[in-house]
Amino acid sequence: MLAHAEFCAPMECCGLVAGPSPDVVSFVYPLTNADLSPVAYTIEPYEHYRAWKHAEGNGWNLIGAFHSHPEGPPYPSPTDLRLAVEPEWTYLIVSGGHIRGFSMDATSASEVLLIPEAS
Repeated sequence: MLAHAEFCAPMECCGLVAGPSPDVVSFVYPLTNADLSPVAYTIEPYEHYRAWKHAEGNGWNLIGAFHSHPEGPPYPSPTDLRLAVEPEWTYLIVSGGHIRGFSMDATSASEVLLIPEAS
């Protein structure tokens, strides 16, 4: 996610995450921002479909989405809240070389503790 955000800057990056359960990430899908914008993102629909099919083929579910805030704070914007349509997902925001996770709905966001896998 960090590399994808750096590669896409100054535009927002976006992608999906998949895993066997809502709290375990097995795969990260860096995808195309169809908006090509520094302040908005839309995951390219065909890539979203292919990520879903790949996850399904591996016995995973899509469990979240990520995007970057190249010049903004690592906290959900009003637009991020409005577009958070999957209540079970974790929404990850990359900003300033850091990743923060949130549980979101149309009106609020609660930070989710992210625990990196031990090496």
